[in-house]
Amino acid sequence: MDEPRLATAADLDPMVEVLADAFFEDPLFGWFFPDPVTRPGLTERMFSFLGAHLFVPLGQCAAFGDAAAFWQPPGEGVDDAFWAEHGAGFAAVLDGHMEKLGAIGVAMGEHHPTDPCWYLGMLGVRSGAQGRGLGGRLLEFTLERVDEAGEAAYLEASTPRNRSLYERNGFEVIGEISVDDSPTLWAMWRPPR
Repeated sequence: MDEPRLATAADLDPMVEVLADAFFEDPLFGWFFPDPVTRPGLTERMFSFLGAHLFVPLGQCAAFGDAAAFWQPPGEGVDDAFWAEHGAGFAAVLDGHMEKLGAIGVAMGEHHPTDPCWYLGMLGVRSGAQGRGLGGRLLEFTLERVDEAGEAAYLEASTPRNRSLYERNGFEVIGEISVDDSPTLWAMWRPPR
C-alpha cells in the first residue's frame, strides 16, 4: 500500500480529481455551486487553479492513494499581491460564481490567526474510499512535521464528521464562520506540541 508523501506538480491532476470527488457532497460546495451537474467541473477548475498557483508550489501538499491535502507552511499565504496577479484568472475559472466564494473568503480571512501556523486549505478522500482511515493517516503525515518543528496548525472544518477527525488529532474549535445563508464552518486551531 502507498505511504503518505509530499506531492509534486506531477501529482496535481490526480489530487484535483480526488478533492473534487471528496467535496462533491460537502455542504459548502453545494452552496458555492448549487447545480449538481456543473458542480464537478467548477470544483475541479477551482482546485486545479489553487493547487497550481498557490498550494503545490509551496512544496508541502501531501498525497496518499485516494487522499489529498493542500497545505501552506507558516509565513506563506494569500495576500493582496496574490490576488492582484491571479484574481482575474480565478474569477474566470469560476464562471460567475465569485460572489459567494469571495464573501466566504473574506469571512475566513477575518478568522485566520495572526500567529504563524500551518494552514490546511483542503483535505479530502475520494468518496468510495472514505471510512478507511486514509484522511487520518494523511493528516498525521503532515502533523508529525508540524510537531517536530514545534509549530501550530489551523483549518476550517465544513462538516461534523470532518470536525470530529480534526478534534481527534488535537484541533480545537475557536470560532464559527458563515455569511448570509451559507453553511457553518468551524475555525480550528492546534497549538504547538
